[in-house]
Amino acid sequence: MKRLENSQKLLTKIIPVLRAKSISSLRMDDIAKHMDISKATLYKYFSSKEEIIQNVLNVYIEEIHDSRATMDDDTISYERRFQIAYEHAMTHVLYLPEFFWNEVKKLYPELYEGIASALQHHSEQLCSFFEKGMAQGTFNRISPVLYMIQDEAVIRTIAEPSFSIMHDMTIRQGLFDFYILKKHQLLSPSRIENLDDQPVKAYINELIQQLSRTM
Repeated sequence: MKRLENSQKLLTKIIPVLRAKSISSLRMDDIAKHMDISKATLYKYFSSKEEIIQNVLNVYIEEIHDSRATMDDDTISYERRFQIAYEHAMTHVLYLPEFFWNEVKKLYPELYEGIASALQHHSEQLCSFFEKGMAQGTFNRISPVLYMIQDEAVIRTIAEPSFSIMHDMTIRQGLFDFYILKKHQLLSPSRIENLDDQPVKAYINELIQQLSRTM
């Protein structure tokens, strides 16, 4: 258990590096330096750079599985699950940059296939969730696929430093305003009136704080 906890702490230290540098440019010496340990200690936890990337991706896949379990939980209201789906979308998109995924696809195609498969199953489940919400009258009749495609494009754009400068809007405000937009797109008017937006606002604040601590 202690070894697992230590390895997870080390992986947390390498995430900011993977947000800024390409995988191919990193050597095990560099990784050990960023983790603030010796190279010998690094090899006690990870046998190769590929194993480190695999573990980083495993954390990502676990978050996808957690999200899928929540979407299936009928004890949670449709409105709250809509909010949680958006919270998970922000985490998934902002966890690592697009160039990281492009490089994983090129360098480690088998690892990438695992991620792609998990995301595909998650998208199919979300589509089913939205369809059920529409049938139940909670959600407006929209295209679930087009609704979800927005997340990747818009959230990633909001997170770009140039976005804040160009539109005089903080990332925090941009993410919350996008949530408001999605809320009005998806929820029927009768469901919006009493919906508490505070959980999403708190999640965005915590997410921004986490990102700033690891930049």
